[in-house]
Formats: sequence, structure tokens, C-alpha cells
Amino acid sequence: MWCRKMRLAAGSMAMMVTMLLPLSANAAAEAEHVADAAGARVIITADESLRMYFSPETLTVPAGTTVTFANEDGSNHKIKFADGTISERLRHGASYTRTFSAPGTYAYGCAIHSKMKGTIVVE
Repeated sequence: MWCRKMRLAAGSMAMMVTMLLPLSANAAAEAEHVADAAGARVIITADESLRMYFSPETLTVPAGTTVTFANEDGSNHKIKFADGTISERLRHGASYTRTFSAPGTYAYGCAIHSKMKGTIVVE
């Protein structure tokens, strides 16, 4: 009887681990988003604790893509790239676009909220 209970418990644990593995893979896939030239969009948003962030934090696009940065939270933001390019102030509902012609990695952040960071990877 004791062995049977242990086998059932072990089987249940194996099933739980198997069920959790796809969730981990999905979380990793969501961390980096690949977009085609037509659907390249970064959302500026905040979570329940009001932590503001770019979603996705890393976006991979083909060369020549225009990326739209859309402010969907209640705060103002300015997109600032490492090359010195900076957007106008984006109020709630506003957006900014930038075309990425050359392959490379483009780091950016919010000029108002220094903890907000993101990356555009152009292939």
C-alpha cells in the first residue's frame, strides 16, 4: 500500500513538472518578440505595481522596418536611443515611429524614466 501511494505521488509530480515545462518555454518566447515589417510595434505600459516597461523588451525585425512605439500607460515618455535620437514627449495615447534601415542592435530607453529599457534587433 505504501509503495502504491509513493508511485502515485511520483507520477503526479512528473505530470506536474511536464505541465510546467511548456509555460517556461512560453515565457522565454515572450521575452523576445520577432515581428514582420508590417507588425512592428512596441507598447509602453505598466503592470499592477505601476512598474513601467516596454513590451516586448526586445523586438527583432527585418532591415527597413518601421517600428511604432505606442504609449498606453498614464505617464508621459520620451524614447531615447543610444545614437542620440530622441522622440517628442509622448502623452497617453500618442505614438512615435522610427525606421530601422541598417542591421544591428539598437538600445533605447525612456529619457524620463531611466529604469525603462529596450532593444530593437535589426536583421
